[in-house]
This record gives sequence, structure tokens and C-alpha cells, in this order.
Amino acid sequence: MLQNIRDGIAKILVYLLFGVLILSFALWGTTDFFGQGAVQNVIAEVGDSEITAKTIERQYRRQIDTLRKRGINEEQARKFGVLESVIERAVDASVYDLAAEKLGLTVATSAIERDIRDRFGQIGSVQFDQLLRDNGYTLQEYEAARRVEIPRMQMIESFSAGAAGPKKLLNYLYKWQAEQRSASVFKVSVAKNVVPKPKESDLIKFHSENSKLFTSPEYRNLVIVHIDPAKIAQTIKLNEADLKQIYQGRISDFTQAEKRKVSQILFETQKEADRARAKIEKGLDFDSVAELVAGQDKKTTQLGSVSREDLPNALAKEVFRLGKGKVSNPVKDEFGYRILKIDDVLPERVKLFSEVKAELAREARQDQALEDVIRISNSLEDSLGKGLAIEEAAAEQGLDTRRIMNIDQGGRDENGQIVANIPGKPFLRTLFNAAEGQDTFMTETAAGGFFVLRVNKIKKSSVIPLQRVKERVRIAWNKAKQIDLARMKAENLSNKINDGDAISRVASSIGAKVFNIGPTNRFDRVEGIPSDLITKLFKLKAQGKASFSRGNGEYFVASLTRVTSLDGRVDKKAINALKNEVKISMVSDILSQFQSAIREKNNVSVNKGALKQFFDSNEDDSGAFGDTP
Repeated sequence: MLQNIRDGIAKILVYLLFGVLILSFALWGTTDFFGQGAVQNVIAEVGDSEITAKTIERQYRRQIDTLRKRGINEEQARKFGVLESVIERAVDASVYDLAAEKLGLTVATSAIERDIRDRFGQIGSVQFDQLLRDNGYTLQEYEAARRVEIPRMQMIESFSAGAAGPKKLLNYLYKWQAEQRSASVFKVSVAKNVVPKPKESDLIKFHSENSKLFTSPEYRNLVIVHIDPAKIAQTIKLNEADLKQIYQGRISDFTQAEKRKVSQILFETQKEADRARAKIEKGLDFDSVAELVAGQDKKTTQLGSVSREDLPNALAKEVFRLGKGKVSNPVKDEFGYRILKIDDVLPERVKLFSEVKAELAREARQDQALEDVIRISNSLEDSLGKGLAIEEAAAEQGLDTRRIMNIDQGGRDENGQIVANIPGKPFLRTLFNAAEGQDTFMTETAAGGFFVLRVNKIKKSSVIPLQRVKERVRIAWNKAKQIDLARMKAENLSNKINDGDAISRVASSIGAKVFNIGPTNRFDRVEGIPSDLITKLFKLKAQGKASFSRGNGEYFVASLTRVTSLDGRVDKKAINALKNEVKISMVSDILSQFQSAIREKNNVSVNKGALKQFFDSNEDDSGAFGDTP
């Protein structure tokens, strides 16, 4: 836990020390701004402060949304421990907030306004509002988050102010990191080693000692009725008249509102804005005024294409009053004063029926299919309610049943092949939670379908008898023996070099070719060379000494040929980077101790049971809220 806390603090300090504090960190505040009701599950307590399950859930969802934009799905995020990270960060933040409160650290409203202006004044309220909306916040909620965040960060920053590594330590670390080594290397093949034919006793022993390699998963034999909306949709016929009627009823959905391409110049005071507007009236062009008076280049001034809904009321009224090429008088809003220029007018446009016909047909079939699925599933459930078996109930409703002989928890059959056309989540979870001979309840899938199943037989996970997998055992035994022989050969050859024999002669004895690597430091990756071998090179005491390591299916033997040290040379840029690393590490340790002291004096607890209970009850089909820390 302590190491995790240190890792989390170190990440915060990297942002702090290198000036990369951004909006997203502020959105991790522990206060529940939306109000989730009087009764909530309390997940953690820090002193008198409570962190609710709803707060954790909202923060988790924000993080998932961010990760999705980077191509990481929810299942992957769960495996990465995102939920655990959310809880830990929320608790850490509350611990610091408690300390800041006890120290009497506060922030004035004027400081909050200045902070927001410093951060976002240049990009304008349109982008800022959009950024807040994307993260589920209003301006007032963000201000509240920053009111908590700023004292916390000021306190953390105070710990970093005087932290610095001793000069001797920095010089030693620098030389240690910068040291380089070169080596001569040859390979010892694994595949070329000829091993004797195994005895029956060898296979029995290998099979017994490596039983996990030859264990079959649990399989289930079942019968299922799956009401699939995708299949039902394929049978639904639509005529063009119906689609045109839908089109007319949804014409507003296909209407692209009028937009304006807008540029702006942002000023803090009306005096500055009036002076700039006067220059424009005298004939100086908009872009020149932006650069000369406000120091804003063309990239900064462009807002892009915006609709009325994209803008606050005061700006929208002015932007859509002006014609193309016109420049507004100064307009005041929360961020200061703006002068707006209309670069272009993009008129309202209605998409033609031909442009949206295919999409309308797909949606109409989908909607009708979902209605049919509910109707059919209700009728099937009624039949099952009479006490009929699944096969009988399906026949009464004219539905097909399907029998799946053996399927494991990964959706594979006994040959390791994916079983085709099975329902989506939570089918496998439902199947493996069901008892043998038991009908499940009617269960909805993520795609909007329904299924009901009965487990006919459970085939428990077991070690496959040797006679059934003898060839697999023989191949695995043979491979293991080849690896053992190659390792012993590499060790013997390495010892010969250490005893004084030349690497070229040792390599020739097995018909191997010698090649050179390096110079490389301790942290470089050398293509085709195991990283463990590089580590071992830096443990060798003298040139001419050797070591070996396995990688890429073969063994490598390396002999140290050269050690390159700095000999008093210093790279100031590298030293400064190292100084920052040492500083971050020192501050991380200080903060870790500080956190421990706060936790000892105050009640800090995480209710794992409440967390699991809440998220299990709200769990979606992805299983994102599984076991918690």
C-alpha cells in the first residue's frame, strides 16, 4: 500500500514540479457536487469527511471515458486496476485536504478567478465551457473543485521547495548511470540439442510435475433459447412510404443549424478592448490588432465554426446579429471583454431523404426488432411459468432451441475453437453461475436480446490422463530437456571463458559466430539481446569475464570487453535532469511520511465490503466493478 501511495504522489509531483497541472486533476476532487441524495454508501472515511460510492463511481466513469478516447476499453481498464487507482487517489486527496484545513489554508474568490483566467483566458469561454461539459462540470462546480485543489497543491509544493540531493550523491548516481560497457557475444542454440527418447517413467513424472499444462477447463453442456434482435431485424420489411413518413416526423434531427466561423480577441479590461476597437475602426485589420495590441496570433483568435447552442447567451446574441466580415463592439462575459469577427456564415441545411434513407431503415428495423424481442420474451416467459421445460416452452412459441455440447468460460469448445453465435454478455457469466439441471431466469443481453438456458451437465476441470495427451507431454518433455542441455552448455562455455580461454575459441568449439554489442549503459535495450544479459554484464568484475542468459528461444554467452567511464566529464543537462529525479524521489518520501503521520492521528479507512456491495448491485455487463482492493 505504501508503495502504491508513493507512486501516486510521485505522479502528482511530476505534474507539479514541471508545470503540467491541468484541468483533469482538479476534476478528481473528493467533494460530491451533484448531490446524490441523503442516503449513500460510504466507501471511505478520512477524519470527519466521507467519500461515497456515487463519488467514486462518477470519478471512475470520467476516467473510463478518458481511456476510451485513447483506445482502451472498460475490460482492459479493469485489468489495469483503474477502480483501485480511483479509490486510492480520492483517499490521498482527502488526506491532504484534511491537513490543509488544519493548517488554515484557504483561497480567496479573486484568486480562483485569476487562476481560471491564467489557465483558460486565452482559449475563450466557448472552449472552456465545452471542456467542462465534456467532463460533466459547470463553471461553478469547477470553481468549487479548484477552491479545494489550490490549498492542497500549495501545501504539497511547500514540501518540494527545499528538497535537493547532495552534490556527491548526484555525481555518484550520474557516473553510475552513464557508465557504458561493451561485450563479445555468441549464441547457444536450444533446438539443435538432441535428446534421447523419453522412457515411460519420464513422461509419467513430467506429466505429474507439470499437471497445470495438461489440465482441461470446466465445460458445460446446455440447451438455450436465444431471442436475438439482430436476427429478427433481418426479417422485418419496410416500404419507402413508411420511411418518408418517419423522415418528415424527424426532420429536425436532420437539420443542421446555422453556424458562424468566428474569430475573437480577448482582453482583461474594457479600456484595452475599446482601444483595440478604435484601431479597427481606423482601418487596421483584425489580425494585426490581435497581434499588436493583445499579443494573440491567428491560431489563438480562431474559435472555429459555432452554433447558437455552442455559445453563452451574451455571445450568441452578438455573433448571430452580425453579418459576414463584420466586427463587434466589446462584449463582456465571465472571462473579460471580447471583440468578435464573423469570418463566414454557414446557413442552415436540411439533409435530403436520400442521404439518410439507409440509416432510417436500420434504426426502424432495430426499433421494431426490440419491440418484437420484448413481446416474444414475455410470451416465452409465460410458457415457462406454466412449468414447461425450455424445449416445450420454445416449441409452444414457435422458437428454436439450441444445444451446445461443451463450452468453457472463455466461450471455447474442447478443441479450443470459439463457439459461434452465442449470446453476448452476460451469457457466459450466467451459464457458469447456474447449477446443473437448473433453468436460469430470462436474461437480457447487452445487445437488447434475451436468453434462457438450462445446464444439462457440468464437466469439472481436471488433469487430462497421460494416455490422452501423451504426444503433448512428449513434445513438452523434449523441449524442456533441450532447454536444460542448452543451459548447461552455456554455463560450461561461460566457465571456460572465466578460466582464461578466449571467447573466439570457445565459440568455435560449437560452430557459433561471435558478434559485438555496445557500448551500452545499464538501461539501454540492445536489439535481439535479453535485457537480463545486459544486467549481468554490469555485475562482471573485470574485462574478459563472462556470463550467460536465455532469450528469444536460445542462450547467449557474453564476455566483457570494455568499460567506459566518464573520467570527470559532466553533462550539465543530464545532471539537472537527475537532480529533478532525486528531488521528486525525496519529496515523495517526505510526503509518504507526512501522509502516514496524518493517517495515524485521524481515522482513515476504506470499507471494501460497502464498495463491492454497491458496485456489484450497479454492475454492468462488462463486469467493470469486480473485486476491489
